[in-house]
Amino acid sequence: MKILYFDLSAILVLIVMIALLFQRKDRSNLTNKLLMMVYLNVLATTIFDLWSEAYNIWFLATETDSTFRYFLYYGYFFSRNLTPPLFQLYLCSLTDTWHILKKKKWMQLLFIAPYAMVCLLLCSNIFFHEVFYFDADLIYIRGPLFYGLHLCAFMYFLSGITFLIRFRKVLAADKLTALICFYPWNLIAILIQAFVPEFLVEMFLNTMSLLLISNIVQRPEEVINPIIGIRSHIAYTADMKKSFYLKKPVHILIAKIVNYESLLTILGNDACNGMMKHVSDQMKDALIRKNNTAELYYLENGMFAAVSESEDMQYYRDASSTFANAIYGSFQYGKLELEMDSCLSVFRCPQDFDNYDSMMSFIHSFYSYLPSGGNVTFLEDENDNRKFSFHLRNEIDRILSTAIAEKKFEMYYQPIYSVTENRFKSAEALIRLKDEKYGFISPQLFIAAAEKNGTILQIGEYVLDEVCRFMAECSKNRLPIEYIELNLSMKQCVQMDLKDKVLYYLDKYDLKPEQINLEITETAANTSQDVVDHNMSSLSDHGVSFSLDDFGTGYSNISRIISLPFHIVKIDKSMTDKVFDPKINAVLKYNIQLLKEIGMEIVVEGVETEDVLNACKDMGCDYIQGYYFSKPLPQQQFVQFITAHCAS
Repeated sequence: MKILYFDLSAILVLIVMIALLFQRKDRSNLTNKLLMMVYLNVLATTIFDLWSEAYNIWFLATETDSTFRYFLYYGYFFSRNLTPPLFQLYLCSLTDTWHILKKKKWMQLLFIAPYAMVCLLLCSNIFFHEVFYFDADLIYIRGPLFYGLHLCAFMYFLSGITFLIRFRKVLAADKLTALICFYPWNLIAILIQAFVPEFLVEMFLNTMSLLLISNIVQRPEEVINPIIGIRSHIAYTADMKKSFYLKKPVHILIAKIVNYESLLTILGNDACNGMMKHVSDQMKDALIRKNNTAELYYLENGMFAAVSESEDMQYYRDASSTFANAIYGSFQYGKLELEMDSCLSVFRCPQDFDNYDSMMSFIHSFYSYLPSGGNVTFLEDENDNRKFSFHLRNEIDRILSTAIAEKKFEMYYQPIYSVTENRFKSAEALIRLKDEKYGFISPQLFIAAAEKNGTILQIGEYVLDEVCRFMAECSKNRLPIEYIELNLSMKQCVQMDLKDKVLYYLDKYDLKPEQINLEITETAANTSQDVVDHNMSSLSDHGVSFSLDDFGTGYSNISRIISLPFHIVKIDKSMTDKVFDPKINAVLKYNIQLLKEIGMEIVVEGVETEDVLNACKDMGCDYIQGYYFSKPLPQQQFVQFITAHCAS
């Protein structure tokens, strides 16, 4: 007597799994469609299995015609052997390897051949009964070609295991394990069924393997953002890693709501999420209405992505522009009139970015340097210089980490001329970075990146060490440089141990405190005032002097400047360039007179012509710095410059 409870249990579990998969938001996704087909096919197989065995139990003694029995068994064998190829298609979609399958004809043949052989064997059985048949007593008998069905299934077993091993790097370890388990579980089920035929465990174990996959591989919380209703940033990360590993060509649209933080502040979290849901709906309308090849993602904090394999790029361009227009401009939310600003870019992988890290770096920063205002930047249309800039910005973090590890920075020094003493008596230290691939990198770029990623403190300590070492050499070689100015970053200014670090390097190189001057910008001077005040006061008490750098570029709070122990104020080049503008000239004269009356010395930066030099002298400036005398020089050239001017 056959035990039917295993099949009944399998049917109940499959119905629940199908229902849960059907109600998921991403059920229209191709991977989920294929998994649904696997579920339905296994359900059909289990029903045929249960029905055929129950029919044998109930009607074997009274049945005289085998036609219906043949129908049940053919239904079972056709559907049972269809499960492996359907599962193989599911794996192909899960690993995103369709493009590989399309290109390689032998893989297509390997995929089709086993099931084609199954169909051929079963069709031939209608005439020759070499696979199975019913004897005169309607007892089921296996024919000599029956094991051809097992051979075909074993071919799928081998190809499936090989496929998963080949593309194991595109799957997480737990997911890979769950998928591989599908094959041995089914093999064990077939063996149990063969040796203990009264227990119908084959379809039950098949179902249990699918249940494991459903719980481990198909986790909706990893795939769909539950609020926005499209794929999540976790899904995007996994899909992009797969694309780069498989070298799959795709086009990607990235859209950033530039003023997302402002909208969040005004609307609150729930209402802002509602707005992002509206943006995702606009994205669906623009990109999927006529072409269902794009996958949509919400990358959090007002950022969206669409990934397409479509070769119809004119459509993709038009759709991107339509989407850009839909999410830019004013809109009404209740009684509020709000503005939404956006920045969008379309690029290709791997043509525009040949590795995952570069692409992700671009995504995290593109809106900081590409035009917003609802504009779409197509990277493939950009000239070589722009592309060079994009790639440099993307790799700047890697460049900085390499430069810090290998000490690739170099210090340059720009001479500062003393008007009263008619000689060069100081210099400003400026850090430079030259990369093997990108050449000299703008300090504005790499300093800003270092401030952002936190490496600025390591760079700042390197500068402090190098400048103190060089100043010690200048003293040893009797070079007539009394002090060197070096810039402190904003993060250095608020370091609790700044005093200890500065005093450590002064002591390390046996320098006097007055041989080093620390430059602080207006912005840094007005930030975290308690910490800045403490650091400046404690270092000033030890004899270290300070300069206020970039005076005139921000809101200059004179009372704040007076309260801090500044010895020098440096007039920024942006003011120097306009020295002949009557209004700017009047402001400069007033400020220079005021600052000198309270005991400060004035350095004018960016002097490039003799006329500007004379104008600055007439206003009473103490020091001149700029290209008129010299550009920033490497250490050796600086020493030669100072030595030559001393001799003259």
